[in-house]
Amino acid sequence: MGEKMPEQPLGLPVRENPIREAMNNCSSRKRAIAALQLDPTEANSDDEPQLSKRYQLSRDSGYVESKQLEDAVNATDKALASTKGDGARESPNLSITSTSILASFLGVQSVSSGAKAAVTDWDFILPTLPYPDQPNTTEEAGPRPFDILNLVRDIQHGAARGDIARYLADHKGTTVERGINDSVEGFPAIFYVVARNDEALLRIWVAHGGDVSAVHSASGAPLLAFAIVQSEIIQQDTTMLLAALLGLGAPSEAVPPEFYTPYHHDLPVDGPILKRASNGAAGGHAPPVWCTPATSRRLARTANLGQRYYLWRAARLTQATTRSRQVAVRKKAQAVLEIPYFLVGQTTASDRLLHKLISHIMIPSERPLVLAFAGPSGHGKTELARRLGYLLSLDLEVVDCAIVSWERELFGPRHPFSGAGMGSPLNNFLAKHADQRCIVFLDEFEKTTSDIHQALLLPFDNATNALDDKINTFCNLNTDIISGPESRKEQLARKLSRSLKKEFLSRFGAPITGRISEFIPFLPFSEGEQAVIVHKFLQALISRVAAPVNLSSGSDEWLLGDIKLRIRHDASVCMVLAKECYIQELGARSLSEAVKKVEDMLVEFYLNQSGEIVEGGRVLEVVLSMDEGEVVLMPAHRS
Repeated sequence: MGEKMPEQPLGLPVRENPIREAMNNCSSRKRAIAALQLDPTEANSDDEPQLSKRYQLSRDSGYVESKQLEDAVNATDKALASTKGDGARESPNLSITSTSILASFLGVQSVSSGAKAAVTDWDFILPTLPYPDQPNTTEEAGPRPFDILNLVRDIQHGAARGDIARYLADHKGTTVERGINDSVEGFPAIFYVVARNDEALLRIWVAHGGDVSAVHSASGAPLLAFAIVQSEIIQQDTTMLLAALLGLGAPSEAVPPEFYTPYHHDLPVDGPILKRASNGAAGGHAPPVWCTPATSRRLARTANLGQRYYLWRAARLTQATTRSRQVAVRKKAQAVLEIPYFLVGQTTASDRLLHKLISHIMIPSERPLVLAFAGPSGHGKTELARRLGYLLSLDLEVVDCAIVSWERELFGPRHPFSGAGMGSPLNNFLAKHADQRCIVFLDEFEKTTSDIHQALLLPFDNATNALDDKINTFCNLNTDIISGPESRKEQLARKLSRSLKKEFLSRFGAPITGRISEFIPFLPFSEGEQAVIVHKFLQALISRVAAPVNLSSGSDEWLLGDIKLRIRHDASVCMVLAKECYIQELGARSLSEAVKKVEDMLVEFYLNQSGEIVEGGRVLEVVLSMDEGEVVLMPAHRS
């Protein structure tokens, strides 16, 4: 890409769509354009005034962008002159069919005679942007101007993330800022970015001014709803993409709260009853017009437990202040603001971590930021460290302290001992990243010896499960820290951190305790959070078994494949599995055993199918559901 956008498709498969195929047919296209502009009962070859009337009415109603409709009107003028005797003139049924084709393509509803256009159900499918039939052989001197259409077209056809980033960087400035939120074929450009289901690409786009609050103007559907429904369209999990959108500022209230409050209850098949929400004035306001009964049913079907949880969580989080965002952007650390949005549970930990990180980057210091992540195993400490490195694009070194007993094992032998020149993974990592931001995570630090404690004093100056009982006892005596009001949670979190520091001091001594910047407590999961963790593991299983069967020998062999597994009543299923398996001392590790049970059920079901396992065989569709309080696996056709 760079200065020149590719003029040919990249060879990636494009999902077939009969509506788009019809629109690419010249005859169907002409009939559809004509039918959109003229009611079948009124159309005649001399009806140009009627065209103007339709155009004005449609533009005033705002059901489609005026430029898009103007193009359709101009095309219709030619179509009417060239299609005399066409079935679109003589057959109302054919005209109605053509109207529906174009309406689906544009994401709108055709205009009925004498009435304003109404908001219609959109199928949540974006139009395919074809490459030109002939490559553009005329090259202008110097960089080509920013072209949102070509850029979006390349995104849709699978252009590499790095190429897209370079293209945006090459055109950085007001040109990109003015054009990045333009619409392409009636849809904000960011919709095409979200359709890629790529968190990193989304962040690149937003960093250049992309608007995560965008809506499809014809239907009013918000970007968040589009991201949710995409999981069904592309047959991929979009949960983490949704969390990224929320972390980047997409308003959770764009989706009616009845879909995710409470998050750990199953949604009705037809969707929840949308209440009139109070806006501080008499009467309140109606549910959003885009959330029609058909769309509500679709959202209820596609909004999984994890997505509902992240929406629920985002609705309760306090937005970062304007100054916090300003500091984060100036220090190129805006990704830290996403931290509270992707964790399951651990609101207290994420809040305290975010506050400490902003404080640290705002006030320069020669000393590194040393944080003690304290809490039971399996409650997100390692995950948070890894995710922090990913969000900030920082290198991460994880040290397993359970296998380190001596200083030389941590930092390597000193001269004149053998191997002194080789260093150690940690020592070499620190040397490589001198004067750079990086993250070192000392896992299971409580298992280290006093020799290690002494060795760490120097790097702490220059650059854990030990408190589990303290945390568990505190949470049992102060349940509000998990489920209480946010103000009460913050008050209790400060109290717990002070208590943890005293406990750490008594166990590890003053020298090392004094070098720790903050104690971050990780708390046990609530029942709902346990269910979300189970769902996360199940989504990973769904992805694994969807892979095709591979009968080759070696590491590529995969026997449990070509399976389409879906979860019905996902909240109930995951709550039951979590209740059976959750052990507070083991956290998420115990919940992974719940998914092992499902794996065993699936293997048994799979082996009971007739015939041998073959490559390219039929897809086996199965459903994980509830039956009389038990989690069961059944064929999809029985669901």
